[in-house]
Amino acid sequence: HDNDKSQSEHIPLDLTIEILSRLPAKSVGRFRSVSKLWSAITTSQDFINSFATRSLTSRPSVLITVRKGDMLFVFSSPLHKNSRFSCLASYQFTNLKYGYYHRFDYGTKDNNSNYLGGILGYDQINGTYIVLRVIRESKICILTLGAQGQGSWIMITNGVPRHIPSLRFGGCINGVMYYVAFVDVGDGFKNRIVSFNVRSEKFSQIKYPEGTSHWCSCMISYEGRLALVDTLIFPSIDLWILKDGDRHEWTHNRFVLPLSEMDPIQKKNLHFKGVSNAGELIFAPLMLSESFYILYFDPRRNSIREVSFGG
Repeated sequence: HDNDKSQSEHIPLDLTIEILSRLPAKSVGRFRSVSKLWSAITTSQDFINSFATRSLTSRPSVLITVRKGDMLFVFSSPLHKNSRFSCLASYQFTNLKYGYYHRFDYGTKDNNSNYLGGILGYDQINGTYIVLRVIRESKICILTLGAQGQGSWIMITNGVPRHIPSLRFGGCINGVMYYVAFVDVGDGFKNRIVSFNVRSEKFSQIKYPEGTSHWCSCMISYEGRLALVDTLIFPSIDLWILKDGDRHEWTHNRFVLPLSEMDPIQKKNLHFKGVSNAGELIFAPLMLSESFYILYFDPRRNSIREVSFGG
């Protein structure tokens, strides 16, 4: 009550930042609307980096998003505990659209065909988010976004291979963005993995390793490297890890999930969904019901664990 001074004049700025960084993510999201100062603090790249590092170290979790009608539900579970998933948040939306592409027809002169999807990546060195979008057959649009949302587009035409991107995009690993495409290699179009280095703005092509099923393999980041997971002959799992992209060299390992004690129906419905920061491969049902299990497989130990989901 001293001369009606605001609370911000009594609490040092560095202490305010420290307090905010220790709050749950849901609270931080709500408190962005408290003031312009708090909004600027919680959307700054330094705060995001420190908050994310502390959260990953102290509370590594797995998130599941479930869409039902016009509602999107987000569930969370601690990564290293066999505890149930709990609902973290729910969102209502209208006209939610996903990326897709218009078919390219090289026999026509239709210049309006373009790709409407994209890849989101993050450049850790510059602290910026990158959106890569393929426009027509040999043009790439790059959107660079800062923490405050300000962005700028650039168009890249030099060094871009003539290619048709597919719906099966990959992601961003250590400043390099990967996605699947049909690439013109001179004697026709071949299925390739296209890489784009955010900082050097250089494109490269990577051949699939021999033995992969291409369209049935999932692209992931594994131990900081590009990797492919193939579960075509389930419960066998083929894991390819990129060793040298310039030489198209991959390492290969095959695992068999130890599922002998699981329910036969439950085993049949499992599908690969991703990989955790701890290197565990995650499997879940294709269709989610009121109760189900998430399966974690550790390739190093050849062991599995289950986490139940209910409600």
